[in-house]
Parts: sequence; structure tokens; C-alpha cells
Amino acid sequence: MDVEVLVPLVTQYILYPGLLFVIAMVLLTQWIARKVSARVMFRYGPIWVGPFGSLQPLADFLKLLAKEDLTNRLASRHMPIIVASLAVGSLTAIVLFTPLAPDPVAAPLDIIPVFYLLVWSAIAIAMVGMGAPNPYSSIGVGRYLALLASSEPALFASYLVPVILSSKLPSTLPEYSVMRTSLLSAAVWGASWVYAAIMAVALVAALLATMASLELKPFDIPEAEAEVYWGMFTEYGGPRLALIMFVLSTKKIVLLLLFTLFFLGGSAPFSYETSPVAAIIIIFLKYLALFVVMVVVDTIMPRFRPDQAIRFLWKYVFTLSFGAVLVASAV
Repeated sequence: MDVEVLVPLVTQYILYPGLLFVIAMVLLTQWIARKVSARVMFRYGPIWVGPFGSLQPLADFLKLLAKEDLTNRLASRHMPIIVASLAVGSLTAIVLFTPLAPDPVAAPLDIIPVFYLLVWSAIAIAMVGMGAPNPYSSIGVGRYLALLASSEPALFASYLVPVILSSKLPSTLPEYSVMRTSLLSAAVWGASWVYAAIMAVALVAALLATMASLELKPFDIPEAEAEVYWGMFTEYGGPRLALIMFVLSTKKIVLLLLFTLFFLGGSAPFSYETSPVAAIIIIFLKYLALFVVMVVVDTIMPRFRPDQAIRFLWKYVFTLSFGAVLVASAV
């Protein structure tokens, strides 16, 4: 392979917006989350490691990596590491479908492989939990699978709404693609009051389904500390726990980034054609604002009981999301 071809590939798939970019975003968002949640609870949060404690997430991650990798003799030794690594790869690949990539993947119906990669990351988290023979882990996995079965249909249906509506607008971009949806999401809001109403309903459903998929309060039933200690990951520590935490943080970054692109107008009011740098900056500013809101909600909200969470998701979120996708397909 020519060097002229190899260098851009390495830059995009390894540096930006690939793995190293995702690692940097995980460390940044973890610091922001700890600072924001601490201030809500009238604490300081990280203050010692790095300027304003900004390097504390990195220090904690390196501390876990430096610990001895101990496992239960009845636990699966290699499966959790393999599936967690594949989950990181699948989530990182999703970013390459977005306008953040210098040469993004864009093809008709590419929303299908993106949904597949999201589902695989969720299944991988459950498989990691099942790799440990612990009663708390078993309860956590059961709760997680119940939450997954209740939230993922609503999640995908609500995210389909902007995909369907953007494909009805005139454009040369591939239909039913992440790129087309990301670049035309602001235009969908302004196309007509009918489109705006459908998007508003889908936004509410998508926000609630996203919170459930990310196990944010009030949907954090798989890891209810007072009931099942730390749920699926009770048995894990050291490098394995570091990898698991990285997977969960990466999923939060990717899902909230998709929400920003699909429902918050993406780069609007800037355009990639005229102001690419400003467009990327505005996406990150919207993303960080959404992330802070999620952290505040996760900090102040109480927890649903498992039956309450499942009932709420099926009764309200599922109904809103599938109603929105049906109307979007019909208009």
C-alpha cells in the first residue's frame, strides 16, 4: 500500500476520530462528570492530579491497569477481554460514519450496520457480566437484559425518525444514512410544523431511551449498589474493570454524539461546506451541554424499581417512539 494512502487511513482510524480520539474524549468527559456531579452535591470533585484535577481519570485508569489481573477460578478468563475489546472497536467504528471523520463512511442504508454495532456493544456488556460466577452478577445481568429488551426497540425506533424524515428531503447524499441525517437534521426541524412535531415526540422518546440504554438514573437498575452491590461487574477489578469502564464510557460518548447529530441540529447554524472547523466545534459544544444535563439528571434523580422501569419504558417510551416512526413513514 502506498504511503500516501496509508497515512490518511492511520490518521482517521487510529488518531481522529478513531481510538485515540475516543480515549481522549473518555478522559475529558469522566473529569467533567465527576466535577459536575460533585458540585451538585456541594463537593469539589477531583482537585489534586493535574490542573483542576483534570488528570484524575487518567490516574485512576492507570492505577487499575497496574493492579494484578486476578480472576475467579470458575470465571471465564479470556472471553470478557475479547468481547469488551470488540465492543470498543464497534463503538469506535460508529464515529467513522459521522461528519466528524475527514473521509466518513456514507452509503445507502448504512444506519443498519450502525444499529448492529450498537446492539453488539450492548450484548458484549451482558456477556462480560455473564463471565463471572457471582450471584450479584447474575442478578445484574438479568436486570440488564430486561432493561435492554425494553429500551433498545424504543431507542432504535426513535432514532429512525430523523433518518426517515431526512431521506424525504431533497439531497444528493445517500438515503437512510448517518451522514445524510446528521447534515440535514436542522433542515428537518424547519421543513414544516408536521415534521417539527414528529421530531419533538421522537426527541422525548429518544432521550428517555438513551438514558435507559446508558443505565442513567432513574434506569440504573442493573447496578443498584444498595441492592446488588455493583451488579454485573461485582467480580471484576484491575485491568478488566478498567476495560469495562472504558466500554461503558465509550458507549455514552457515541450515543450522546448520535443524539446531538440527529436531534439537536448537528452543526447548525454552521455548515461543513463553508465553515468545517466551526461546524465541528459547535457539535462538540452541543454534545458537552447535553452531557452535562445527563450528569445532573443522573445525580439528582432517584432510581426506579425494576418493574417500574420496565413498565415505564414499554408503556410510554415504546409507544411514543413507535408512534413517531409510523407517522414519519406515512407523511
